[in-house]
Amino acid sequence: MTRLARQRDSRPRAAAVADTAQIVQGLRRIVKALQTYSQDVRSAYGLSGPQLWALKTLRREGRMTVGHLAAALAVHQSSISILLDRLEKRGHVRRIRRPPDRRIVLVELTSKGATTAADAPEAAQGRLLHALDAMSAQELHRIRRAVDRLVAAMEAADVKARFFFSDE
Repeated sequence: MTRLARQRDSRPRAAAVADTAQIVQGLRRIVKALQTYSQDVRSAYGLSGPQLWALKTLRREGRMTVGHLAAALAVHQSSISILLDRLEKRGHVRRIRRPPDRRIVLVELTSKGATTAADAPEAAQGRLLHALDAMSAQELHRIRRAVDRLVAAMEAADVKARFFFSDE
């Protein structure tokens, strides 16, 4: 193989190595930002990042059903019960059952929850979702496929992960 041919073959490999390094570094930055935010929120407000994210969502969207809140936070409805129990116990939200169908549960902020949501910075997980929402369907599809492949490679398909850095 000539020197020129070797250079041509090595350029794509070198670019792939550089891209891989940048992807890993980008993932580290995203995870670190989420972790730092979660720690800062816990120390400043005594809440987890997802709890504050729920308060911010309720502040922005107003009263909503548990199902709509779960969808807004990109989690299954069953995952939000513990989070709401804790927020309700601390006096940040209240759940309301309205006749005639008492199966429908609405969640709304209390005055304490509204004050906390107004004072706190935007939730990091919310910023992540907003950034994804701003992408085209084609970009989202490519990212989804790539993330699915990474999850499979990490053998993490069965790992239950409701929220970042939270036991809820």
